[in-house]
Amino acid sequence: MAEYKIKLYVGPGEYDSITLTNYVQEKSPWNTKADKNLVILPGHALTEKFYSDMAIYYAQQGYSAYILDRRETNIPVDETDFSFMQDWTFEEYLQDTYKGINVSRSHTALLNGKSAENIEVTAIGHSHGALLLTAYEASEYDDLPAGSVDRVVPVDIIIKYNPKNSELIQNQTQEFASISESIEKGGYNDSSMAGMMYRGYKASTEPEGHDFNLTFTNRQFFRLMASQTYSFSEYPYTPDYHYWSGDLSGLYHVDENRLLNLTLTGGAVPYTPKYLDQYMAGLMGNVEGYEINSSRIDSPVLYVGLGGGFGDYGAWWYEDEVGETNSRVTTISWNNQGHGSLLIDRNSSELWALIDDWVDGKQPIKRSHEI
Repeated sequence: MAEYKIKLYVGPGEYDSITLTNYVQEKSPWNTKADKNLVILPGHALTEKFYSDMAIYYAQQGYSAYILDRRETNIPVDETDFSFMQDWTFEEYLQDTYKGINVSRSHTALLNGKSAENIEVTAIGHSHGALLLTAYEASEYDDLPAGSVDRVVPVDIIIKYNPKNSELIQNQTQEFASISESIEKGGYNDSSMAGMMYRGYKASTEPEGHDFNLTFTNRQFFRLMASQTYSFSEYPYTPDYHYWSGDLSGLYHVDENRLLNLTLTGGAVPYTPKYLDQYMAGLMGNVEGYEINSSRIDSPVLYVGLGGGFGDYGAWWYEDEVGETNSRVTTISWNNQGHGSLLIDRNSSELWALIDDWVDGKQPIKRSHEI
């Protein structure tokens, strides 16, 4: 198994670069039989460290697997001036995605000696990555030979709510207004992950301590943030939205110490651009001018809703809107383990295998998958 790091400069600023991490099985150095790419677009404030197990799994299945880290992964925790994020618009992120997919083709072609244009690309996007992937598939970039994606797997995102979820829609309309006001005042960065990282640090270094005179220990408070995430948000996406399932005694499906270690050693980044959150809230809040043209999404689509995350709330748009013009839409619901269950849960590989089966057409996938 070989690992490559490819850094691409996408602008003149200090942090204007993206990084592709490639895992691929080789016959010899710089020589592989792999002739199909799988590109992973990470979720909000997460980096390749949380997705490396997944990428290695797909490399073992014969893919040249890539994880595309966005610009925000370059920002250090001690940064205080975020004016550079004024230029980090959603359109810029779509361009970055195109450049990443383009270079992934070229790199695999370098390794296997075949034409880059003939390399098929499957893309898996998680959370914010799923948002970007869906918008990308509907954009002009997907029409370019070097940037086309043959199959898309958006995992746990809501593009539009079912109209019957009027209260959730209204909440996101308010969220959009709040984010927009902040941007207008020069607040371009979101630091919510910085708070989560701090709680993780305290949970790791002083697990039995009581920070800020809280009733809960630091470790218990971290567990609450992970398992009852909805209670820490003014506008939760779904009534039971959480990252991982668990209670005060521990998290159920994930190695808690590994989760903390990854969060604190480069798996998470403290600052992200508010433009991504604004775009997402604009879509979910039915704000005028914010929409994705569902009729342009013509590749095979597998939407995976993660129970406890966006779940089936996200399936509606893909089934009813994209499905109106695209007969190759499949949606499934994964276990009620939370928004992070794609990543490092003890049974995450079962979901990775389901996705691989769909890509290969090995077997039909049922609408709901529960164990």
